[in-house]
Amino acid sequence: MSSINNQKNMFLDDGFNGFSLIWKINKLKLDLKFPWKIARGECSEKTNFIVELGDEKFKGKGEVAFNKRYDESEDKIQVGFEAFLKSKPSEIDSVKKLYHCLDNLEIPSSLRFGIESAFYDYISRVSGKNVFELLGINSIRTLPTSFSIPIMKVEEISKFVKKYQLNRFKFLKLKIGEEESEEKIKELMRNFEGQIRLDANESFNNPDEVIKFVESIDEIDRIQFIEQPLPAHLHDDALYLKKNLNLEIIADESLTDQEITDYYKNRFDGINVKLMKSGGYLKAIKQINDSKKLGLKVMVGCMIETSLSISAAMVIAKGADYIDLDGCLLIKEDPFSFLGEENGRLIKAGLQ
Repeated sequence: MSSINNQKNMFLDDGFNGFSLIWKINKLKLDLKFPWKIARGECSEKTNFIVELGDEKFKGKGEVAFNKRYDESEDKIQVGFEAFLKSKPSEIDSVKKLYHCLDNLEIPSSLRFGIESAFYDYISRVSGKNVFELLGINSIRTLPTSFSIPIMKVEEISKFVKKYQLNRFKFLKLKIGEEESEEKIKELMRNFEGQIRLDANESFNNPDEVIKFVESIDEIDRIQFIEQPLPAHLHDDALYLKKNLNLEIIADESLTDQEITDYYKNRFDGINVKLMKSGGYLKAIKQINDSKKLGLKVMVGCMIETSLSISAAMVIAKGADYIDLDGCLLIKEDPFSFLGEENGRLIKAGLQ
């Protein structure tokens, strides 16, 4: 993946002569197909924001999928966007100037990405080049994703798999908590033919609990990894777990926009990179590249998002070891149509 600094493109480095640019942000309510329950909570709808940048002829859009786990909220998104407007963004006419502006603001990572992606989307429409080209990345139009199953009762799993025809996917991610997790795994294995990924969302209290749980799983070869079993603040426990667990561990809540260092190599086998956590394309690409250098596996993941930002995540997904970009498949009605899905594969459409 090439750095944007190496690109010789007037829209990215030198600015452009355009119309007066207007920035807006709007709230977007998303109803979900089913109750979304994970270890730390449950919801049936999700509120995101859409950032819009436009002139008389072109409009670019970016999505903000904020997450309370990372101390983000509706109020903080709105306050952060007001701070951005005060920085005179209408005068920003290059990515270099945009980054200079954003680097001088303390705003949520998800908002930072929403602003950045709206700008790239706008440039894409003005220039006729897709975001892959603007970033100097090889294009990817389709890839397989996992599909996530929320926490539910054991007896509900079979019906859920059948109702949503989940055997079309090669990989399913099972959200787990404290109750009956071993039985839920067995039940899913009876009803699903592919590989299973486990996502604990920090639900275990100590490494011994995790080790005991994993040792209780039959057909462990069907489990690809366990994601974030321990709370992110248990640094020493994560060290112990990495040395003593016979299963890959992927960091999620332990990683937001930080640099990838030996800290992660010593505690995890891989990392989950999300644009909403990293705060931008370039930060995410750097996290991916640095992880590969350290021998860590990479998963490209998402929040509950529309196809607007899931298609953006596909921009950084080439070469990832695991893809978990089902966010737009969890909502009842996607207001955008940037992606389709067939047989567990996402198919990209449009200029993005």
